Amino acid sequence: MYSTEFAELAHKEQVKDGWRRSNKNDAAHQIMHSYSHQHAIRMRLLNLESLQRRGADLAADVLQHLESTTSAVTAPVVRTRILKGRQDDVSNVLDFSKVSGVSREIICRTLIRYSWHNLPTERQLPEHHAILQSLPVELLTPLKIPVVAFQESHVYEIHHTRCTDALDFRNQGSRNDWVWVQAGSGEMYGALRGRLLAKLVALFKIRDYTCENAVRRIAAFRMLSAVNSGFPSDIHGLVTVQMRENAREFTILDVGTIHGLAHLIPKGERRWLVNSQIDLRMFNEEY
Repeated sequence: MYSTEFAELAHKEQVKDGWRRSNKNDAAHQIMHSYSHQHAIRMRLLNLESLQRRGADLAADVLQHLESTTSAVTAPVVRTRILKGRQDDVSNVLDFSKVSGVSREIICRTLIRYSWHNLPTERQLPEHHAILQSLPVELLTPLKIPVVAFQESHVYEIHHTRCTDALDFRNQGSRNDWVWVQAGSGEMYGALRGRLLAKLVALFKIRDYTCENAVRRIAAFRMLSAVNSGFPSDIHGLVTVQMRENAREFTILDVGTIHGLAHLIPKGERRWLVNSQIDLRMFNEEY
């Protein structure tokens, strides 16, 4: 229940970069030391910057070094999520219902609920089901999500999420990734901090010809709910999630609510453990 994108990202930073810096003699030893030194330097710079903000008396050479490093770092470029890979067999909401296997009534009700909660009154989707089903739709497959790297606010990692529905992905069966979705405020869902886990059902654009041809970039999910209000277990220290049993399992939200790929460990029927130890960024965010 995970995407290999995590391993690819870790392999580049933890292995490939270290290999390039080594002299190729006893490279494994050099790779491990390179990665450890890299994080130690980052932590040291963060501590010094914190002391500087608090007005601590730092040596002149330290201040000069901090000025040179911070001035070299430019403000992060604002990155947006990129949808690509259009499927030609879907042209409207009615076609989307046939392809996804979700009834027209559920899709229409969910789209109307999305419209009520996320769009201004004057720009909401039409509530008449016949009109709603005729709205043009582009069904897409990949979504690129820029995720800020751990302790490097100016560096982005790209999470490549895929949602192929029933279609094969590279001749290896369908792929519908698990993702993090912002579902509430930071005080909700315990250690999950307002986020929930969900399985992608569809990525699509819908054009509302009744409202100046406005285009909405949205995603459909199978939402999971947090067990024990999202607090970690005293035994293994991980949060447990489970499939919802109610009609709100199928949810539609903006693609901007997707935070990145998620890693789940199966735990019995319709239950999973949230692997918060897949990388330092995830461990830091959850704990």
